[in-house]
Amino acid sequence: MVLPGHGRRSDPRIGRPRTLRRRGTRRRPAGAAGHIIHQYLGAGVDTTIASIGNIVALFAAHPDQFDLVRADPTLVPAAFNEVLRYWVPLHAWGRAVTRDVDIDGTVIPAGAQAAILLGAGNRDPRHFDDPDTFRIERNPVDHLSFGYGPHGCAGQGLARLEGHAVIAALATHASHLVADDPIRTPSNTTRSIDRLEILEVLPA
Repeated sequence: MVLPGHGRRSDPRIGRPRTLRRRGTRRRPAGAAGHIIHQYLGAGVDTTIASIGNIVALFAAHPDQFDLVRADPTLVPAAFNEVLRYWVPLHAWGRAVTRDVDIDGTVIPAGAQAAILLGAGNRDPRHFDDPDTFRIERNPVDHLSFGYGPHGCAGQGLARLEGHAVIAALATHASHLVADDPIRTPSNTTRSIDRLEILEVLPA
């Protein structure tokens, strides 16, 4: 299989790149599902891994919040929202500025490259009360970890299903988690855990 952007050459007959294919394989039409799946894998694997690790580490570090979910399973979606707000799986994302934009008196000119600091937005005290406290009952449905508006994450529905399943399973089968401090993966973009030693799990 040839991934988008690889194994292409110009086709003078139609004036645009065409995909090379191995003998005996079928040509995949432009816009086929394979392109969409490739984007899901590229954008969703590392961030989902980061989110699941963050769920375990945060509930081990905040047993009072874990107890709230165990006592009330309807808090599972709120708990996942707070995990995403508190430890955003993706620190920053780039955007191309298409027109001059004035933000609090500072003009970002058209053509500039801008970095959207999602984690900083999720800790903005002008929007979130006591933002440095992990509190699942705040249910921050407007966190920025999935982007916003037309730039929202296309795979967020799947990510929510996965996150909710992990939290629900932990709350159902464990009563207490004890973990060592997480060792982070050095990265400018993702907030991922390289190693998290689980010291004790008490069954429910």
